[in-house]
Amino acid sequence: MKDPQDLHPGQTSVSRRHLLKVAGTSVAGASLLNMLQARQAPAQIKGTTLRILQWSHFIPAYDVWYDKFAKEWGDKNGVKVRVDHIPHLDIPARMAAEFAAGAGHDIIYNGSSILTRLYYKNLVDLSDVADTAGKKYGGWIPAAKSLVEVEGRWYGLPIFYILAPMLYRKDLFDADNLKYPDTWELARVAARTLKPKGHPTGIALSQCADANLFWRSMFWSFGGTEADPSGENPTIDSKELREFLRFAKAIFDEGMTPEVFSWDDASDNRYLASGVACWVHDAISAYRTTEDTNPEVFKNTFLALEPQGQPGKRVSAAAPNVWMVWKFSKNQQAAKEFLAYLIDNDLEGMVQSRGYNMPYLTDRYKKPMPVIGTDLSCRSSRTSRRSSRSTAILGRRRPRSRRSSIPSSSPTWSLAWLAARSLSRTRSSGGGRVPAGLRQA
Repeated sequence: MKDPQDLHPGQTSVSRRHLLKVAGTSVAGASLLNMLQARQAPAQIKGTTLRILQWSHFIPAYDVWYDKFAKEWGDKNGVKVRVDHIPHLDIPARMAAEFAAGAGHDIIYNGSSILTRLYYKNLVDLSDVADTAGKKYGGWIPAAKSLVEVEGRWYGLPIFYILAPMLYRKDLFDADNLKYPDTWELARVAARTLKPKGHPTGIALSQCADANLFWRSMFWSFGGTEADPSGENPTIDSKELREFLRFAKAIFDEGMTPEVFSWDDASDNRYLASGVACWVHDAISAYRTTEDTNPEVFKNTFLALEPQGQPGKRVSAAAPNVWMVWKFSKNQQAAKEFLAYLIDNDLEGMVQSRGYNMPYLTDRYKKPMPVIGTDLSCRSSRTSRRSSRSTAILGRRRPRSRRSSIPSSSPTWSLAWLAARSLSRTRSSGGGRVPAGLRQA
């Protein structure tokens, strides 16, 4: 809205035209906000077209639901909705192309690589939609803000994030009297024990989102950090990093095979479902893939907490998912209205994704949560000892300064790359000794 304080100091009158212009703009803005709050679509969007760029979800049933959901919303509000699905790794390039052309979709999805701060000057301010949703559903969890906020305004809406629990074969563990993988050390021991019997583990060491997420989880659980709280001073070069790299080498040498160097984001899904893996650290999509394709393996697959690195320290790096609206969109009103409606129905999205989509709004955590609180097939192991755990949405704790053009969750370095480089160096030099503190007792 245009600032009504355009009068010079001391000016005592204003033209009728100026007064009507300012008043009219204020009323229009207030009317749209009221409509958003009441879930009533503005009449202006009827007869328009809304184009949405969406990823191809790892739970295909979700895409079927989403497309139907979008069409039904469009039919109800007189909007023709078109949803295009592409692989998530193709989205940054598509976004760059649309930015260069100044044309494309109205709503665009980001997953893993959150590009809000790179493009924020060309994105619609969605603070009004975010504020309304926050007030309606108990506020946003702390991790949501840093993904989309620049200079106090929200240029995206975090719809869901993806957790990655430990998924392990309880039958294989029991056959060798292995302990539940409550720590990364116990997970390493299990992989070392079961690999010679044809059941290694695997974590991607390649150019994919999973590699950065899962090795970060391990690194952070060992006490490592990447930057100080300001986000301006790197802290990556540390004792904790070196301990993490020594452990990464040990767990690879003892429990993995070189195929992890060529894995993509779906490889660990297939690995678990094949019956080969003794455990994987992956999103629930691997669990659901196994449920659908290998019932015998599925009945012996259990969910576990994020393993501890340091005693009592569990950290899961979760993949965020954010929706944004281009400024060049000719249908910004409809885009805002659709996203607000999508937020209102995010619990149904969690159901349709079979527990994959985790919500960002506080009230969504009331028990029982959909699927994970009601699905009897979600078998988990429980430990008698409590320990601290946290979920870190891949991104920065605080926004970067506006002069930075590097997206918050697209780091210029990669933990997976560091780990792979460490492995190649130690192998070529004949190294391979497991640090004393990592040997099996």
